[in-house]
Amino acid sequence: MQHYVLQSGKREGLNLSETMLPQRLKEAGYVTHAIGKWHLGFYSWQYTPTFRGFDSFYGFYGGGEDYFTHKAGAGYDFRRDKQPMCGTGCSEVDWDAQGNYSTTLFSDEAVKIVQNHDTSKPLYLYLAYQAVHAPREVPQQYVTPYNNVIKDSERRTFAGMLACMDEGIGNLTEALKTKGMWNDTLIVFTTDNGGPIKGSRRCHICGDNTGTENYPLRGGKHSLWEGGVRGTALVHGSMLKISKYQNEGLMHATDWYPTLLTMIGVDPSLSGSKPLDGFNQWPMISQNASSAREEVLLNIDRLHNILGPFVRNGGGHAAIRRGNYKLVLGDPGPPDIWSTPVNASVLYIGHPLATTWNTTVQLFDVVNDIREEKDISADNQAVVKDLLDRLHAYNDTVVSPIFEYGGSDPQADPKKHGGAWTPWVMN
Repeated sequence: MQHYVLQSGKREGLNLSETMLPQRLKEAGYVTHAIGKWHLGFYSWQYTPTFRGFDSFYGFYGGGEDYFTHKAGAGYDFRRDKQPMCGTGCSEVDWDAQGNYSTTLFSDEAVKIVQNHDTSKPLYLYLAYQAVHAPREVPQQYVTPYNNVIKDSERRTFAGMLACMDEGIGNLTEALKTKGMWNDTLIVFTTDNGGPIKGSRRCHICGDNTGTENYPLRGGKHSLWEGGVRGTALVHGSMLKISKYQNEGLMHATDWYPTLLTMIGVDPSLSGSKPLDGFNQWPMISQNASSAREEVLLNIDRLHNILGPFVRNGGGHAAIRRGNYKLVLGDPGPPDIWSTPVNASVLYIGHPLATTWNTTVQLFDVVNDIREEKDISADNQAVVKDLLDRLHAYNDTVVSPIFEYGGSDPQADPKKHGGAWTPWVMN
């Protein structure tokens, strides 16, 4: 899953040999539902949600689309898969969703699932909102309250997008309480990357800006700067032993898998022959304990910025975080700027780009230098050598990516499937 995001029209998808969280939860007796964005492949039915452990799916298969028309490139992408292994003859294109805002559709679907749930069984609900991903779209009624509050028009729209999602989460919360499920529900609200930001003339791939800012962090989505890789999460539930605290220990997205399984008493190591990359972080989350991690590999990719739209004058990049230290090797990727405080005068500060894979090394103390302004590699050669050794150790374990060169498979063309993106390889 490297070099570039999965693209509709190509024979790409999360390897079928991987056991996903909903599959393990179904084994433990959970009812599982997915709503929203999938983006893990759909060229054949085996890669779609209800073949990967979900009892139902409502949303879009690809990586992004128009919030109202639900068009993604050359085709329409909005479906309802009503039951497990819902393929040909079962999966339906939801044409009636046209003209309706996806955030509202997803929130309403989540509420219905809770209202209709048989509470004698545990529930896993994966609600992957499209918001606040590009494009920058929201019904005007959600923007109007911010007209005299937020100066920047793009940030006003962003605030409206967020307000609509907030409203939906509020409705879902009330549904859980009405159903009597709230006190026994763990809520995880998390992100997958930093906000895409505007303003860097060097960043020709940053057209997905939605008015976000990552102040005081450097960079944003598409980069290895903290503004691109540092995320926030909120966890709520009566099963937390303590609450109302903030923990800044190291955690990676892969940690959710063993953490949630451990929380419900399932051994995460029994998921197959492949070793897990994630760590059980339930003690850190529920008791404010120290992180189970010593380090996080942020990325390692020799071909970054050479393929697809990422063409630049670089030759790969990598980054790793251990303790206070973060080592960046090669081109960190765009955008290479700092966000400004909300409603401040626009002021973007550029930075020279690293352009070589094997000679450019930068080291930052991201605890005491959260803005990543001072490269301290020259004065900490022992740390640099240690982190470079760790990167080489990781690099020795890489496998071939599934990335496909060239254009889309002609058979994937939505025109061949009634105008909708649909699995096209039958096996």
